[in-house]
Amino acid sequence: MSDIERTTFGPPDDTPILPWYGGAFSQAFVALHPFFTVEGLDPSACQHGTFSVLRSEVPEDADLLEWLDEEASRQGHGKELNADSVELISKRFGKKVDWSSIWRDVGFLDHCDLDTALRTNIHGLRSELEDHQLAKRLTSYCRQSGIFLPTEGSFQPLMQADLTKLFRRAGYSSVIAGDEFGDDDRLVDLALLEQQQPWAGMDELSRWGIRRLIAPDRRLLVWVHWDSFYTVIFGGKSIGAAGLCDLFEGFWCSQTTTTYWLTQPCIPLSR
Repeated sequence: MSDIERTTFGPPDDTPILPWYGGAFSQAFVALHPFFTVEGLDPSACQHGTFSVLRSEVPEDADLLEWLDEEASRQGHGKELNADSVELISKRFGKKVDWSSIWRDVGFLDHCDLDTALRTNIHGLRSELEDHQLAKRLTSYCRQSGIFLPTEGSFQPLMQADLTKLFRRAGYSSVIAGDEFGDDDRLVDLALLEQQQPWAGMDELSRWGIRRLIAPDRRLLVWVHWDSFYTVIFGGKSIGAAGLCDLFEGFWCSQTTTTYWLTQPCIPLSR
């Protein structure tokens, strides 16, 4: 892999994040996807979050794609708002709820427990790492409290304004917005991303969605892991002065931190 490729993509799973970049980036910050509330909006009345089913839940004689379409339609029946509407409303009116307050209120040990619960809930962990009791406690608490769960694998609407603010603070007026595999990377003006419209579905961005933001000089990279509830910000010493902890809740990676940091000793949150 070339140096340019290495500074525009995320590291492989289970690989120490910072060493993989070979010195291209000296710091990495894990920004956690926030929970949120919207005044007057009940999450149970909205289509929001991952639609996921276990293969064992699908009838043996069913046409898989047809059954999934029918199941998705059934689960969405009677919902007041679809997922696109929730994204728009949350970006404009959502109020962030920190992980630190959630895991304390639910009675978890730390944010690693909370990450385990979130990923168990979307069937996103190997069976030996799942904890269905944690997932049940989390979803029950959020349902009773009117709190929306974060989503995985995409830039969160409630983080988008702060991500553009990060690039402005670093002195950039444009950014390369890239999909997961680099099939449709586009150089765009930051003003486009500063609009109130959520990034998903913007005609000017990749039709596959964007999972990477790259500074034109490759000195700053923002990458969201496809199956996780966090976004990683990579850079040099200057990102430490960019006020990341004022913008995002999260922690600084050590030299051994991997994409599956929930299995490692917990690094305290910086905010």
